[in-house]
Amino acid sequence: MEKITVARRGLFLVSLPIFFINFALPVQAKQLGASALEIGFLFSLFTFSLLILRPLVGFGLNRFGRKPFFLAAMLSYTGAHAFFATADTISWMYLARLIQGVGAALLLITINTITTDLTEEAERTSEMGRNIEVQTRSSIVGATIAFTLVGAIPMAAWHYSFSVFGIAALFAFVYLTLRFSESQSPSVHEETGDFQLSPTLRRFMVIVFFSAFANALIQPIYLIYLQDKFDLRMDQLSWAFIPAALVFAILPSRLGKLTHFIGTVNALALGFVSSGVLYLLLPFLDKIILFVVLYTVSAIGWVMSDPARKALVSTFGDSSTTGRNFGVTELYAGVGATLGPVVGGYSYDTYGATVTFVCTGVLLVATAVLAKILLQGNELTPKKVN
Repeated sequence: MEKITVARRGLFLVSLPIFFINFALPVQAKQLGASALEIGFLFSLFTFSLLILRPLVGFGLNRFGRKPFFLAAMLSYTGAHAFFATADTISWMYLARLIQGVGAALLLITINTITTDLTEEAERTSEMGRNIEVQTRSSIVGATIAFTLVGAIPMAAWHYSFSVFGIAALFAFVYLTLRFSESQSPSVHEETGDFQLSPTLRRFMVIVFFSAFANALIQPIYLIYLQDKFDLRMDQLSWAFIPAALVFAILPSRLGKLTHFIGTVNALALGFVSSGVLYLLLPFLDKIILFVVLYTVSAIGWVMSDPARKALVSTFGDSSTTGRNFGVTELYAGVGATLGPVVGGYSYDTYGATVTFVCTGVLLVATAVLAKILLQGNELTPKKVN
């Protein structure tokens, strides 16, 4: 497991800003005068990068190996953080966000493929969950640094936070250059023949699209909604997310083991249902503590469904097709995640938060039902977890 340990150290170093940027970016953009729709486009620009690049990255991983793309991800994040550190207009934010999307497209498929290379099928869901834990723990460290700076030097906190994040990403590049070795030989990844999507994989893409779209609907407006409804400061808002962050830091690998008992498809559907029902309830709460509790519980659903989704992708072929399977799957996720923030921002501006939250919940529950119909009882469910 030495290779995956080294890979996860790089993943930790480059993941420091995840919590802070998801929290602070909408607030920062709003302070620069952006509307909810413009903030939605800021999120969609990120996912647009993923949409374009992920399939190419997936095919490249098979042909050229994992390490070049892993290192390119570190350099992309270094550049994105440098631009975020100096951004003082929405235009600069857009550029930084675009480069960050390039880094994410390179990083996420690569680490999933490396994990598939280095783990057995029976433990794969749990190991995919462990990657989420590494990223979450890193993001908690990064958020601690950033919010400490917000409290000490609020006018310069954004600049200094992303300066620190950029240095960490550059160090990750140097570390992985020296310590990480290929998880699969590039010679194994030569493409032969036409790449065909099986009917089962095509059905799975439908589920991936709708779940990504639903989760992205409220992404750009969630924090704005909390600010508008409860009139909270940034530091107060940050505390509201700590319980959910702990869920992501502790539970993914543990909940991943549930697939041994209930099956991967069932775990996927159960995660969608639990998150969807709770999203339906959120807009009707009038106390912040109830909001925090319910949102934290909804995070458990995501923690259950996301590792299951990634583990299912890894069952579609052998090591010579793993990268491109992840790439094509993430293409569909990217389409949903690109459309979601724009639709969610428009819905919030036009119809209000309640409609947006309710639509998200209904769509997630419907996607869970669709997953049971389309996927249950076929080769997508790994035999070892049935």
